[in-house]
Amino acid sequence: MLANACFVNSGQENPFYSKDMIQLKNSSYETHGINDEKLFLKSKEAKLNLKQQEIYLLGDVIGQFSFDEENFRIMTENLTGNLLNNTFFSKERVIFETSDIKITSFGMQILQNKTEGVKIIFSNANFNKINSKSKLHEGKANKIELFPSKDLIFMQGEAEFLENNMKIISEEIYYDLSEERITKSVKAKIINL
Repeated sequence: MLANACFVNSGQENPFYSKDMIQLKNSSYETHGINDEKLFLKSKEAKLNLKQQEIYLLGDVIGQFSFDEENFRIMTENLTGNLLNNTFFSKERVIFETSDIKITSFGMQILQNKTEGVKIIFSNANFNKINSKSKLHEGKANKIELFPSKDLIFMQGEAEFLENNMKIISEEIYYDLSEERITKSVKAKIINL
């Protein structure tokens, strides 16, 4: 995702240091990538594993990153990142927000590859469309995948989606964020409320 430069700061004067691990208090982590991509994370504590190139952010983690001119915000208790392949994950409650969506989940993984770009996977998640043109757009699923560069959400496993006075229950739901509409659903059942 974002890898060119890395800055780790600590509010502690003498962080604990061992051969492979650095521990920091009141820490922040920042990277800058190409095309003005940025990632900023802060937490009460952090551990940086030099050998494995992993960072563990512990306690009240707040993160902000920008990608394709959109800003994202993450809040969770703990977050782990692999600095070699630019992946981040949490197995705890996560709140993820942009200017127009909010996703609350119990687990999250941020991945990036050359073909799909950034993909964010949420486990046991609830989704809300904020600032929607219509009254209500919200859903939930066992797994939600967000593709920021495509403005697409893919909901899978006991997926439910509420739109105004209609509830859609399906195995899979594809939702276009920019057009605010479902583009595809598999084995869907529609209930008028």
